Amino acid sequence: MTKTIIKDKGIMMEEIRTLVAEGKTVTLTVKGNSMNPFIVHLRDRMTIGPWKDEDIRKGTVALVKDTRGNYVIHRIIRREEDSVTLLGDGNVGFTETATLDNIIGIMHNIDRKGRIWTSESAMWRLYSWFWMTLTPLRRYPLALWRKLFLRSHV
Repeated sequence: MTKTIIKDKGIMMEEIRTLVAEGKTVTLTVKGNSMNPFIVHLRDRMTIGPWKDEDIRKGTVALVKDTRGNYVIHRIIRREEDSVTLLGDGNVGFTETATLDNIIGIMHNIDRKGRIWTSESAMWRLYSWFWMTLTPLRRYPLALWRKLFLRSHV
């Protein structure tokens, strides 16, 4: 059964934390542009769910409450003992940090234009590797994408 819930963001995120801790998954419509161009604002739906320690590695997309108290869905770019550093796919240099305790859940799959991509699929893992490898040069394809896509859909 699917329920649509619209609430205060902080309350909603803590409810998601509770559901994920109970072993459930939650599907959210993506809001924001920090994961562009491959996870798009109001177009894509992401399923967030439970994680194990070995899931918290470079490339994993996670929903976290960062050290500043913001809730973000970004890709893990580094793990150190009890913390992670994250970077949105649509960002070129601004990172966030979070403790492992503040990882609410990880992406299990994404519904992109009606097609489901699991986080463990070969195609998703290839994309993730490529995009993370491209990080130093990411600003150029992002600028082109924003020029072509965002301006034509405003």
